[in-house]
Amino acid sequence: MPSDLVDRGLDLYKDLTRLLHERGAPVWLETDLSFAQLRALFTLADCGAVPIGRVAARLGIGLPAASSLVDRLVEQGLAQRREDRLDRRRTLASTTEAGQALAQRLRQGSREALRAWLEQMEGDDLAALVRGLEALFATGASPPAALATAEASR
Repeated sequence: MPSDLVDRGLDLYKDLTRLLHERGAPVWLETDLSFAQLRALFTLADCGAVPIGRVAARLGIGLPAASSLVDRLVEQGLAQRREDRLDRRRTLASTTEAGQALAQRLRQGSREALRAWLEQMEGDDLAALVRGLEALFATGASPPAALATAEASR
């Protein structure tokens, strides 16, 4: 595979994501959340009620840092903590309705811009883009080649 095409694809991806964030910026600018707090909010919005340890693992940070991030979200009314009914030693965190709504609004701004762009594309170009995205998804969703080879040899 030509590396110049791979490099061009990476550059276009970077430029496209930057442009999408700029188009969705008004909603992003309304928040006083740090980047780390936003990541924690999206983790809770995506995963539902989870132990703080899972938030830490998903963000690649330590348990105290994850707990602190969740605390900041709780203080702002975007998350809540509760005892796990199955294991009282664990604390579960989840978004509040306000936290879930904010996460959805933050994602929606970029989605609306992307929808408008897709609707303006020529049919053939849109079909080619969708095929390419499907191929990219299939590649990313399949096991790495080394793992697939190892499993096939068993």
